[in-house]
Amino acid sequence: MPKTLLLADDSITIQKVVGITFANEDVQVVAVDNGEDALAKARELRPAVILADVVMPRRNGYELCEAVKSDPALRGIPVLLLAGTFEAFDEARARGAHADGHISKPFESQALINKVRELLGEPPATAPSPYRGAGAAPQPAAQAPVPSQRAPLAPPPGARPPAPAAPGARPLSAVPAGPGRPPAPGPGTPPPGARPPGPGFAP
Repeated sequence: MPKTLLLADDSITIQKVVGITFANEDVQVVAVDNGEDALAKARELRPAVILADVVMPRRNGYELCEAVKSDPALRGIPVLLLAGTFEAFDEARARGAHADGHISKPFESQALINKVRELLGEPPATAPSPYRGAGAAPQPAAQAPVPSQRAPLAPPPGARPPAPAAPGARPLSAVPAGPGRPPAPGPGTPPPGARPPGPGFAP
């Protein structure tokens, strides 16, 4: 069975906002536009919680709270005062009226729901994340790029490894020319088949 929330506020906009805020909660909102009717409704319905605007006709929120807390049949009902941003909220008067808390208008819907749940002794509601829907698979973490490394080429299967050079062996470039082997060209010697330089050009 839904709980009854009695809203006393002369603003039609606030009445609509509070009604929409608790549309998906197990709460039935009953709205009146003045403190006198709110007190009569409180005695009739015995609501679970009362939201009262501090500025409204025929008993403002402070006076309504005082009347509720002085009535033995109603004093156990928590009263949350609503104060506009440009309205002066009287902390001392709210304490004197034994108000259970207050919230400023305009308010966030989730903040009002959690405040009412707190007054009713219920755990706060958790809003779903706007970034990930229900059941969405978690995304893998980004990995740092691995620098490419070129592995040395492996010799083909069955190939014999190169024989190590014998101690004292000279490189091929140091081997003197033998019979049938032309001498190695020295520095500045043109390659075989090259045309000689023309006049005026250094060899």
